[in-house]
Amino acid sequence: MRAAALIVVEVALLAVAHAAGGPAWAAIAAVACLAHVAIDLRGGTLASALPALIWLAASRLTGNRELFFPYSMLLAASTLLAAPPSRRTAGVVASGCVVAAFLVARVAQEASGRVLAVELAAAVAVLAAVLAVREVMPSSACRWWLPAAASLMACGCLAL
Repeated sequence: MRAAALIVVEVALLAVAHAAGGPAWAAIAAVACLAHVAIDLRGGTLASALPALIWLAASRLTGNRELFFPYSMLLAASTLLAAPPSRRTAGVVASGCVVAAFLVARVAQEASGRVLAVELAAAVAVLAAVLAVREVMPSSACRWWLPAAASLMACGCLAL
């Protein structure tokens, strides 16, 4: 039953991301879902990614396409935190896959090399901060609020 619930959540996330954001938003969500499944099959870990839909809704309501970055970073951070502390490397690799998918989407959107470099540097800084916080706090304590904080940090990077 647990696997069925996870599949339902994944399909719903992908459907909403595609319907409201389009293929790029859905692709990032798909990579995050696959990464979550590869790391940990518990539905609770994927549930921490659902607040990404707030960024999608904000982008849709405001027309601000730049919110694709905090959306992607929330998904990357929740993926990083999905891995138990004993599998930290797997979490880093999985979150790196989400960032790589984001960069591929940005290349498809014809972002300039300079913009891609800034986005990559910001993504690395955000995920490094998430990893640092995770080292001093148990993963269960930060699994829910840290992805949101990471996406807010990503949003702040957009302002720079």
